[in-house]
Amino acid sequence: MNAEEKNRYFQELTLNLQHEGFAVKPETEEGLLPIELDGQRLCLALDTGSVRYWREDTADDHRSAALDKAISITKTTAGYMRQMETAPQLTASGLTGDYRLLADFNDVVLAGHPTRYGVQFATWERVRERTGLNAGNFYGPPGGVDSYTAAKRDFATRSGLIPHVVLFTPEQLTEVYRSIHETLENFSITSERQEHLSSAAEQIERTIPDLEDRVDISLQKEEEFCDSLDPEQSGYTFFIE
Repeated sequence: MNAEEKNRYFQELTLNLQHEGFAVKPETEEGLLPIELDGQRLCLALDTGSVRYWREDTADDHRSAALDKAISITKTTAGYMRQMETAPQLTASGLTGDYRLLADFNDVVLAGHPTRYGVQFATWERVRERTGLNAGNFYGPPGGVDSYTAAKRDFATRSGLIPHVVLFTPEQLTEVYRSIHETLENFSITSERQEHLSSAAEQIERTIPDLEDRVDISLQKEEEFCDSLDPEQSGYTFFIE
């Protein structure tokens, strides 16, 4: 990664981290990007897509979860920025601007468009013997790495790489995650089931960067719903992760 590529990566990473509530300080003399949480150092981002951190900076569950989120953001951002640097230009009749061709399958394309506010992603269908584009779906730049994830999902389903019915939405996975933890914490199950459920929960954690926030929102909505019911009739018991 040369100096210009590193600068573009750090700019994109800064936008994505700030979108998730992190503070990002200017690059250090060693070429590292300081990431802070609640006014305190959390970790340092490297131009390789990895991070450097100290155990004392992630001493509690809140900061440990924040570190996991920061690591996920850096890996995802580094991955698509490497693609952006090497991808060919997308050319089509009537298309103007800098669009990089990230994927092309079954007459459906996934493209990235660099802007001052971050990379915008789009999917199109190729038409007129692949000379034109139709029915564009756009993601970002506001939205952070979630925009990239959503665009990849759209490309996979539109192109037929993955049937739409086999994909779960973030909202569905959040409820599955909650149900898994309720089962693990409150029911006696076999060690085999426990292992499978625990691994499924870990996989969901790696899949959804803002899972903790989604769980909190889900819990709040359920509590508000039950508050509106007669306590003797609701029959709800809450399990807090």
